[in-house]
Amino acid sequence: MKLFKVVFAFLLLSAPGWSAPPVASTSKTFTFRIPGEPETLDWNRAHTPVETHLLMNLMEGLVSFDPALKIVPALAESWKVSPDAKTYTFVLRKGVKWSDGVPLKAQDFVTSWKRLLSPLTAASYAYFLFDVEGAEAFHQGKIKDFAQVGVKALNDSTLQVKLSRSVAHWLAIPTFWVTFPIREDLVQKFGNYWTLPGRMVTVGPYVLSEQDLESKVVLRPNPHYWGKRGNVDQVVALIVKDDTTAMNLYESGKIDFLADLATLDAKRLRSRADYKVFPYLKTAYLGFQTQVYPFTNPKIRRAVAHAIDRSKFAEILGGGQVAASSFVPPGILAHDAKLGIPYDPIRARIEWRAAGLTDSKPLKIEILLPNWEKAVTVAQFIQAELKKNLGISVDIQPFDHKTFRAQLDLGTFAMFEGSWAADYPDPDNFLSVFLSSSGNNRSAWKNSKYDEWVLAARNSRDLSVRKSLYAQAQDLLVQKDAIVVPLYYEPIVGLLRPRAKGLQLNPLNYLYLKDVRLD
Repeated sequence: MKLFKVVFAFLLLSAPGWSAPPVASTSKTFTFRIPGEPETLDWNRAHTPVETHLLMNLMEGLVSFDPALKIVPALAESWKVSPDAKTYTFVLRKGVKWSDGVPLKAQDFVTSWKRLLSPLTAASYAYFLFDVEGAEAFHQGKIKDFAQVGVKALNDSTLQVKLSRSVAHWLAIPTFWVTFPIREDLVQKFGNYWTLPGRMVTVGPYVLSEQDLESKVVLRPNPHYWGKRGNVDQVVALIVKDDTTAMNLYESGKIDFLADLATLDAKRLRSRADYKVFPYLKTAYLGFQTQVYPFTNPKIRRAVAHAIDRSKFAEILGGGQVAASSFVPPGILAHDAKLGIPYDPIRARIEWRAAGLTDSKPLKIEILLPNWEKAVTVAQFIQAELKKNLGISVDIQPFDHKTFRAQLDLGTFAMFEGSWAADYPDPDNFLSVFLSSSGNNRSAWKNSKYDEWVLAARNSRDLSVRKSLYAQAQDLLVQKDAIVVPLYYEPIVGLLRPRAKGLQLNPLNYLYLKDVRLD
């Protein structure tokens, strides 16, 4: 397999169809790798990590996070919160223009939020706005007139948002890309094709210049950007699915930043000066489709959880992984290192037999995953563990990024590899994934008690109350019903060329390139 990958990498690099950018050290082009074709650059609809680095440089929101994850002004220069913490009034920064020179208006946010909430958009993240007055009812079609939803442009520079209840973390919501403004005139003119180069307009530091299918995405400076920007005159996101090929491109000077290193590279490159470690609020997990046999039975889900030795991932993957306990990772309120179903093959067998299964009736189960090297390595370990401890035959089913996401949405595979990384640093962001109303809930599990606890915690401003409610919710999610098996937490490890100064990659995996200067 290793020899095949090396030969494949050589053929790919030398093939006539492969077009790499100029060598990074002799240009003002900053190049980084993304592991798959973006599913969409429509920021109302985007919902995968592949789009993150692109969208966070094309666009901005009302507010943003600084490196310490403190909320700071972005497109809004100021805001006020009512005494009951239910009304937010944002004043837009003066002089901000879209990349075509058109002034930014508060109505552009109203347009975006209406589109995000529209049932026709089918946005996975529509539930992020459900705390806005009337938003969930509009999404469900119970309210037809968007004027009844609590978001209004009071004038061109003032946006008012009314919540149905106070929410402890709500100011973090407009940091996330799904809430970024959109130009209604261009969406109406171009329909689903408004995101193409030459049609998309942005308010971030860069604009979309080129998008070559399965090859690269190119960004260039936004001539009307309101803020400061470094000296990068072109950003190239190379779409490189194969890890060996990506490493060859980095070593040959054609990539400046290579994140999320392959297992072997993460182990052997730790001592290099260009090896970087970035904190990351992320939980990798094994998910179950609770409507697909045999995982309709919680005993079988618990048996599988008991059968996997999560302490081995640090050794297997070599990128600073730590065995996971709770679904909420370290560094966030409600993380619990004592939570989780421990590795216990004996207990796994007890749960197995309690579900009515025996060795005379071996199961064969498929596991869905993206065809990335790390995901395959994890799947192979799970495959070996379940065979050894429960006699289960696991059939590994890797797909390219887009196909993997499509299959995940269909919900036909019994098990799947997943991960959740923070969109904002609050336990609600992790635990709201499994709400009955969540567009990101791929388990098909619904539990009214879980919903009650998570929503009550969201609406409380008492940290001790929130922590207690989240503890109950996680106990149900991870232990009693075992909807997911948290596998490991991990930082982002990568390689960064010394010539790139000022690069920021925060714990939300937001790659900010506006401060980058190339020597």
